[in-house]
Amino acid sequence: MTDHIIFIHGVNTREAGVEPTYADALIKQLYRQNETLDNPLDLNMIPLYWGDVNQADEAALLQFYERSPLWKKMNFIGVRSNQLLQFTGDAALYISRFAGIKVIERLRLQTIAGLRQNGRPGPRPGDRFHLVTHSMGTVILYDALFSARWDPEKTSDYQGVEEIREAIFGLGAQPGQGLPLCSIHTMGSPISIFSLIMIKNGNGVMDSIPNTHDITPRLQQLLTALHTILRRKLPWRNYIHPGDPVAYPLEDLLYAMIDPQQELLEINDVLTQEPGILDPLLNTQIVGEVAEIALFGGKAHNSYWTNELVASQIFETLLQASQIAALNNPMLQDPDLTA
Repeated sequence: MTDHIIFIHGVNTREAGVEPTYADALIKQLYRQNETLDNPLDLNMIPLYWGDVNQADEAALLQFYERSPLWKKMNFIGVRSNQLLQFTGDAALYISRFAGIKVIERLRLQTIAGLRQNGRPGPRPGDRFHLVTHSMGTVILYDALFSARWDPEKTSDYQGVEEIREAIFGLGAQPGQGLPLCSIHTMGSPISIFSLIMIKNGNGVMDSIPNTHDITPRLQQLLTALHTILRRKLPWRNYIHPGDPVAYPLEDLLYAMIDPQQELLEINDVLTQEPGILDPLLNTQIVGEVAEIALFGGKAHNSYWTNELVASQIFETLLQASQIAALNNPMLQDPDLTA
């Protein structure tokens, strides 16, 4: 039995951009911990990379900005041209279904290749998978898995999202088929902010308007199905660096939105390090430049990939999943990702 760990990065917060090797340090830590076991787990690391998908579109937009006679008179041109454009540009482009399909198709093909790398035959009965998502990558992946805007009737001929969902236990149309999701790890995640687009007015008239970005119904469907085979709550770890302005707590919000009875999820917000002595000063009115440096020049938002606590927490959930594997396997059939 194999544990497939799928990684996905977020949008750029540094001038150099996100490299395809973004997850290497974390992967090495997980392998090192695995090597200490008497009976090591069979781990298959699948880092997904979409960082260059929107580069041409963002470069074209920058050329329009640079034609303006006001451009060189504006402050923070370097930040505007690199981090800010890429950070907000990737998010804005993904909202477009046309650009979003380019991202999702890249992720779909990489996942198929990753499940078959190193001579593997592909996913087998009893295999499991785990999600490790960073920053905006969390929003992208969860939108693809759970949002109604990707339902087949809304995407014309594109079936890539449906194929991804069919490969996951509890999301597809065939009961008992697909890989079971055994843990979720969100790092520096702004997903709580995106919960604002799921709010329903509740005034009667507005209730009739479908919320196509609401991920909660399908996520609840997945969690309910998983609970029948895992016979435990799904572990969800949300990692927060105190200096990362993109990271927000999720525990109370997710219980309220998805699992009010706290029967399906085991959610824990994890602080990856204690605040520094001077950190309280950042909560005073000394903002402006400080906030900008923290968001675009600081290391906090990308620190999770090298953090030992993050690695140990992820590995702990891998061990837990292996210990209850006997309860998972009987109901599972071979997932099909070849479509």
